[in-house]
Amino acid sequence: MKAYKGFNNKLQCTPSGKVFQYEIGKSYEEPKADLCRSGFHACEAPLDVFGYYPPSDSKYCEVELDEVSEKTDGDSKRCGKKIKIGVEIGTKGIIDAGVKFILEKVDWNNAKESNTGCQSAATNTGDWSAATNTG
Repeated sequence: MKAYKGFNNKLQCTPSGKVFQYEIGKSYEEPKADLCRSGFHACEAPLDVFGYYPPSDSKYCEVELDEVSEKTDGDSKRCGKKIKIGVEIGTKGIIDAGVKFILEKVDWNNAKESNTGCQSAATNTGDWSAATNTG
């Protein structure tokens, strides 16, 4: 599966305090994939990588994750036995991929919701929701 991975500025991850060095274009394999315990971790949703590697001092790559476990935990982080490190895309690449990822989730043909016109209104409910209308 296509995913996105963050690293420190040396293209390393430090699971459990151990340094694991990656190289672009290389593949790696582990015997087990257990979320947050073993295997290789990456995110399906590109913007989720910011929760693990802040844009101030990180590198980001597209990756291929294989033999992926079904387990998820709070976001789109997934774990696989195999990973291939693809091209480095940087912060701008993660943001662009995040926008594309979100827009691909919209069912443009069947979306009936619309707020247009002089006295339109939008309503959002729940934690951290917001609605803005102007005009």
